[in-house]
Amino acid sequence: MFKTISFTKRYVIALSFIALLSALAYYNLNHLISSQSNNGEIINLSSKQGMLSQQIALHAIYYKTEHLKENIVRMESAHEKLLAFPMTSDLKAIYFEEPHLLDTNVRKYLLHAKRFEENRDGRSLTYILQNSQKLLEDLDLATAVYVKAMDSNTKTLQQVELFIFLFTLTTLVFEAFFIFKPANKQIIDDTKEIVKQKEYSNLVIESNTNAIITLDSYLCIKTYNHMAEIIFGYKKEEILNKSFFNVLVLNHSFFDNNQSDITLQTIKKLDNKEETREVEAVHKNGHLFPARLSLAISGKEDEAVVIISLQDISKEKLKDKIMMEQAKFAVLGEMIAIIAHQWRQPLAQLNFNCMYIRNKLTDLELVKETEKNEEIIQFMSETITNFENFYRHTESSFFSPRDTIVKALKLLESSINMHKITMILDLECSHKTYGNSNSLIQVILSIIQNSIDSIKNNFVENAAISVSLMCEKHNVVISIVDNAGGIKTLPIDDIFKPFYSNKAKPSTGIGLYMSKMIIENQFHGAIFAQNAKDGACFMIRLPLINT
Repeated sequence: MFKTISFTKRYVIALSFIALLSALAYYNLNHLISSQSNNGEIINLSSKQGMLSQQIALHAIYYKTEHLKENIVRMESAHEKLLAFPMTSDLKAIYFEEPHLLDTNVRKYLLHAKRFEENRDGRSLTYILQNSQKLLEDLDLATAVYVKAMDSNTKTLQQVELFIFLFTLTTLVFEAFFIFKPANKQIIDDTKEIVKQKEYSNLVIESNTNAIITLDSYLCIKTYNHMAEIIFGYKKEEILNKSFFNVLVLNHSFFDNNQSDITLQTIKKLDNKEETREVEAVHKNGHLFPARLSLAISGKEDEAVVIISLQDISKEKLKDKIMMEQAKFAVLGEMIAIIAHQWRQPLAQLNFNCMYIRNKLTDLELVKETEKNEEIIQFMSETITNFENFYRHTESSFFSPRDTIVKALKLLESSINMHKITMILDLECSHKTYGNSNSLIQVILSIIQNSIDSIKNNFVENAAISVSLMCEKHNVVISIVDNAGGIKTLPIDDIFKPFYSNKAKPSTGIGLYMSKMIIENQFHGAIFAQNAKDGACFMIRLPLINT
């Protein structure tokens, strides 16, 4: 019968019995304890009456009237309290029936005591002396009845306690046979099933086409499947208990910011731990190869386990590189050729006009502004040439990013002043990098011009753009931050896709895409964007060259 009842229902039944038992026990014990408490108070009052009756008689004999009144009041109060409590039939007989009539006799005794206290009445004194002993006997009789009732309640309480003990014992026996014993059997069966599933999981892991590796809380290798042996060249016994990020994967490739120290805490802080990331892995023979890695964390603190799934993507990368190069040449090559053809003649005409106007001007300030315009036109011409040579050999050299930033800002000076934008500069880093300076100028111009456009379109008050140049251990970092309201595109990385644009006016949408290609292909660096407090933040990371 009980086999058809689930463990949950059995627990509910057992707990219901215990709850019912507890409720009954509480009710009965509370009632009995309350009765015992009342009986104790009654016995105390009854005994107190006998003592007070004798004190009244004693005070009357010696005419100690100063204490007589107090004792009368106390005895009278005690008597009224006793009458207020529920009485058994035996007590009622003592208080209200012949031959005792205790209630009547107490009241008469107190009446004569009051008369004596007030008038020194001799007859009242005589009554007190004659009836004092008889009243005491009746009061003692009543006290004995109270004590008997209390003893009866005590026996009842003991019986209830015995009943609760037996019922609890029965309930525990019931739980042992019908809950805990079957539950123990179920646990054993479940354990066997878990062992079977573990063996199956190990089989699946060993036959997986990805390297499956688990790490402890110190990021040391604890398990290592057969495919991991093939990919990395290490046998299981060679690699167990060694640091994963010091042996198999380069630390700096795991984080976008080239963070050198990787701990469990740094991994936990990742925005999306389960997303795949491309890393540089190290083979036993020392050569590096690209790999796609995903991870998950199970457990907490010291018991945490990091599960790594890693795939060698060397062949995939080679294929993607070939296809990407073909796509670049096919799409952008044609577009850049068209743009270069359409722009060269107008730019040449603009340059001639500026030279003509400058030769005619006498105002030195206007001459200076015209020269700035000529520099801008010259830069645009050089930019077109750079676009055309984008996939050809580009002339590179060592240059200072700080000088490059200053030059770019000079080209944008008129636009910045026109829109009343405050520029905040922090260009302390003096280290150099390697590449084409004009290409980096193009990237900086593209980003800052986007910020200017956003400031203008959003009617930003107290507009500001912050440009900073910092030196890290292995990189030069350029940060450009505005207060134009931030990037609304989600995910944000979509702004770097070709032909993407969210501007109100028509746009080719190649600015940020070209910037990304320049930074990654020409400089072997990285560029990414994120939203800051009041706007957008672009960060450019270039390899640092110490010269």
